[in-house]
Amino acid sequence: MLNEYVWKTYLQSGGNAVVEMFRRNLEEELTQEFVEKIREFHSVYLLDERELNDESEQLCDLIKIMQENPDEQSDDNFDATSMDVATQYNSPEEILAYDYKEIFCSKGENTDKEAFKIFIYGIAYYSTSLSIEYPDYFVPYFYTLSFNVLIQIATEFGIDLPAIPAKKDYRGRFFYYGEICKALKDFQHKYNLDNYELCAFLYDFAPKYVGGAKSYIIDEDKLPKAKSAFFIGGAKYAILLSDDPKAISIWQCNPETRAGDMIVMYQRTPVSAIRSVWRSRSIGFNDPFFWYYRCTYIGNPVQIKEISLDTLRKDTVLSVMPIVRKNMQGVNGVELKPSEFNRILDLASASNPRLEYEMPDNDSQFTKEKDVERLLVKPLLQRLDYAETDYVQQLYIEIGNHNHALIPDFVLLPRKLQGRQTAFAVLEAKLSIANKKQLDETIIQARSYAKLLGAKYQMIASKEKVWLYSAKDDFVENIFVATWNNLRDADTFSQLYKIVGCK
Repeated sequence: MLNEYVWKTYLQSGGNAVVEMFRRNLEEELTQEFVEKIREFHSVYLLDERELNDESEQLCDLIKIMQENPDEQSDDNFDATSMDVATQYNSPEEILAYDYKEIFCSKGENTDKEAFKIFIYGIAYYSTSLSIEYPDYFVPYFYTLSFNVLIQIATEFGIDLPAIPAKKDYRGRFFYYGEICKALKDFQHKYNLDNYELCAFLYDFAPKYVGGAKSYIIDEDKLPKAKSAFFIGGAKYAILLSDDPKAISIWQCNPETRAGDMIVMYQRTPVSAIRSVWRSRSIGFNDPFFWYYRCTYIGNPVQIKEISLDTLRKDTVLSVMPIVRKNMQGVNGVELKPSEFNRILDLASASNPRLEYEMPDNDSQFTKEKDVERLLVKPLLQRLDYAETDYVQQLYIEIGNHNHALIPDFVLLPRKLQGRQTAFAVLEAKLSIANKKQLDETIIQARSYAKLLGAKYQMIASKEKVWLYSAKDDFVENIFVATWNNLRDADTFSQLYKIVGCK
């Protein structure tokens, strides 16, 4: 929701000048002023200098084209002939369909994949051109490599962005630009903004409102402990990789990446070897206009002793990895088990933090159920990243007409919506479960709690083991089971964390 008072305050404190800048450049004449202001705005929420430079070059090229052809833009631009021709289009889809065929495919790139590539590598140029020619349909697009910020803005202000097309749907990803423009125009009409107020909102007001780059880039000293590790790959002089050791760069990765995770860089050329370990400085996300689609921001590179592909193939631990067997083809975003990541550090004699999960000793004497809760369950929840405020012990659940109540031992991530209590998972603790009959009885008890709360998972813990069940099969078959000693193994604990860790 756009607060009218806050928006008017913005306009009165400098925003009107920004609106006028957009009007002057998009309605009258595109100038170098526009290039400089867009770079200034975009640098608030994008830290990649190389992309900012490329965007500026695209806009400079557009200015040059328009100055050389003030009445008729060149074939390198979108169709912009006469108003008589322009009025034949009744929708943005028709305009994009015409340009997709006449502009991109006429370049000899007859596949959706190649046509899409031309579009995204010139998206600032093309989208600005479209917004000048068809201002009622299109908006300039300056969220390259920062679609996550646009998502934040949409969430904050109630803009209904459509679902992102699949990675290999290149035609759908091209036309997704038009879908975004439709959503933005709906927002514009809802709040009675003109075309240039919408631009000021999108590229000056809203990014600053949500916090700019700081809304998704985690400060180095605030990075959480790594929970996972992922491979990425590239050439030594990859275009998106800055030479500045303090720079933060976008990279193709796994969308499951979390801030703080370890990123192992495998360089394909000029060598075939692991040479550095990075940290993820943001969570992973999908960007429809990033060629590789799945991405995260990385930084804090640490150079390690080179580990060649030949070494990986001969190592007893790493040689069995499917990605190694495939000669590291398709390496970007491949997850490493903790034992595999730690083995890489061993081979490189590196001092980088390891992926470790410590569990308490099971040597204590357990005489009552509360011993299990205090000495095993609570430390386990802590290792799963649940703070004490993230769970409730003995949550009182009213049933029906308040005649009965259920009180599960632990309720994870409880919420109360419109008077109804819900939860992510429940955990029932027992002193000992020594046979199948005792386990079945506890499953039935925990299931009643889980179903009442609409929980996705139910856990059972005793001094012997931990069991985990899913709502997908009505909590019938366990999807994870381990002894407490098993949970000392990093790979085993990692399996549990991926399912019920507090992310």
